Amino acid sequence: MKEVRNTNQKDIIKKVIMENKDHLTGDQIYELVRVHMPSISRATVFRNLKRLVELGEIGHIEVSDGADCFDYRKHDHYHFKCNQCHRVFDTEIPYDKTLDNLNSDFTVDYHMTLFYGTCPECLEKHKS
Repeated sequence: MKEVRNTNQKDIIKKVIMENKDHLTGDQIYELVRVHMPSISRATVFRNLKRLVELGEIGHIEVSDGADCFDYRKHDHYHFKCNQCHRVFDTEIPYDKTLDNLNSDFTVDYHMTLFYGTCPECLEKHKS
């Protein structure tokens, strides 16, 4: 088993994600981390993001029509992407574990659902 090193870069990247409480893209995380470590490379940030996901310390949201996001919440939950501002939000919809028990030849490990629409903030802007 590969040794897990705890680096200052990884700690700062995780801290940025945990303190932000938003679903940031890798580029957004890179820009925020540079405030603390101006000399850090983009490759280092992305390598550490991948490692944090592999270790289960942060979540990863695959977004088919945009940049993937990273999540401070590690438990199973659903997400919503606004078609107007392109931000990703957590939903209050309860995670349905029974969907992992499909009656088929496939074995399901987990599922991810991403809803698309308009967030309340963008709806309010549209009304004005």
